[in-house]
Amino acid sequence: MRFLHENQQRVLDYLLNHPEGASLEELAAHLGITKTAAKEHVIKIQDLGFLSYMDSRGTVGRPKRRYLLTPEGHEAFPRQYSWLSNVLLEFLAKDLGPAGVSRIMRKLAESVAGSLAPRFEKAKSPPELLAEVTAALNELGYRARLTQSDLRKGAVIEATNCVYHSVAKGHPALCQFDVRFLESATGMDVKLESCIARGEAVCRFCIRRIRK
Repeated sequence: MRFLHENQQRVLDYLLNHPEGASLEELAAHLGITKTAAKEHVIKIQDLGFLSYMDSRGTVGRPKRRYLLTPEGHEAFPRQYSWLSNVLLEFLAKDLGPAGVSRIMRKLAESVAGSLAPRFEKAKSPPELLAEVTAALNELGYRARLTQSDLRKGAVIEATNCVYHSVAKGHPALCQFDVRFLESATGMDVKLESCIARGEAVCRFCIRRIRK
């Protein structure tokens, strides 16, 4: 939430601890500012989709408006999932074995790629598709770059980090996610030429058209 003003962050923090919502008067009192100033912050947070409101009518007077966090507002708070992900992956790897993990990771990759298919289908050329897939990898937590987009020479995507490095070192079948994601997203043949989990400098994926 670094892009928010301090008072806007304080509004979100307050609402997180008050799931029943809060009135503008309550928010202004919490911030120690006027209602007019508080409303300006509320409007800006609403524009981001982080706040909603609920009006309740009493026996007399105007309806009372209370502001609440939206699901997007809850997601704006920083989270740390990596430790849980690593524990779950380690458990799966030990419980299912290499073949089972490979099967699960490939299915997961196909599902993720399928959810992004409409985005990839908009690409007007293979280089544009590869660039879009590389962008998607970065959004998934990879530090990836397209180093070669010419399929005639063999397109290359390199990632300088491994999103599950600590687990993949002992369970390389997890790397099937990367390969299968790229295969499903591009419809092309993908080969993992180097791998950080194997002690190499980068994960390098060579991509070629599937021969018909």
